[in-house]
Amino acid sequence: MDRHGKKGSPVVPGSLTKVMEDSDSILYTITVLKGMYEAGYYEGEEFVHGTKTDLLGAFAKTLREKRYMVREDFTFDPSQQGKAAMALEQLQVEVDNMRSGLTRWCKTHYGEAFVAWMHIKVIRVFVESVLRYGLPVDFTAVLYKVVVGKEVQLVNALDKAFGEDKDKGEDIDDEEEYHDFVLIKFDP
Repeated sequence: MDRHGKKGSPVVPGSLTKVMEDSDSILYTITVLKGMYEAGYYEGEEFVHGTKTDLLGAFAKTLREKRYMVREDFTFDPSQQGKAAMALEQLQVEVDNMRSGLTRWCKTHYGEAFVAWMHIKVIRVFVESVLRYGLPVDFTAVLYKVVVGKEVQLVNALDKAFGEDKDKGEDIDDEEEYHDFVLIKFDP
């Protein structure tokens, strides 16, 4: 009988069990023989020692080549799954508490941040009016609330009212708009 010609699978028959499944993966457990020992034999007067074959390593390598993830010595403990679910629920409660605290803090401090932002815009209007256009320190600044989609029409009307007619090619130097008036856009 030829013992070296044909070898069977190292997987124990009937040991494949589906443990759990989620949206992107499935966990199976199987039982695989670790290795196989072929007994030694006599060839004439000389004894040929037996060989041990590592079936588990070869099987894991084959699975990895086929893009399966192998976790050796994995034991499924249903109580661990319950602990993980409880820990996840506890973390979710903590996240909800932190989110509500952060939302409350943001609502409280949003007004201060908005006032500071508007103050910086007003300072910029003042500096640009005095330094760029040479206006006297006593001037009037106006804040317009523009309907969405009408910004271009407002700028064109202000150019027509306050500006001189000049070639539009001069306006585009540094990808910044230049007008005969200070224009600072504010998008809260």
